[in-house]
Amino acid sequence: MDGRYVFRACVPDGDVVLANVAPGDVLNREWTFRANLPPEVQEAIDAGEFDPRNISTGKDGELYDEDGNFLAEVNTWQMAVGFTNIDYNPAGDKIVWAIPDSYTVTLTFTETIIRDAILLQKALTGLKKRSRGANLSFTGVLRTDQE
Repeated sequence: MDGRYVFRACVPDGDVVLANVAPGDVLNREWTFRANLPPEVQEAIDAGEFDPRNISTGKDGELYDEDGNFLAEVNTWQMAVGFTNIDYNPAGDKIVWAIPDSYTVTLTFTETIIRDAILLQKALTGLKKRSRGANLSFTGVLRTDQE
């Protein structure tokens, strides 16, 4: 059984180290993106059939541009949801309630640099005046043991 997390409308967030090179090392680059749409959970996960205890890889990811062009293969990735609450103190209560207000979805991954020029160009184009910047989609694949 397979499952996928799909993140759409991702834009670069935070610092991106453009080069950190040491002789003999495999070149990697860590990226952080903010997903501007809620994550989609597809396939076996949706059907309630996915059992995370049977994951054999769980680290495969692919990054695409807005036209569906493959940009990067990702071996390590993480998705986090950050919740923001506002305080509410009802009259007569001493306890302050947390009222859900907003959330952010942050995607962090490490790219093994192979097709570097295209992905880097997409991110750097966003630095130009009047550019809307990169708008990327990430698919994280969870594969279960098929034995």
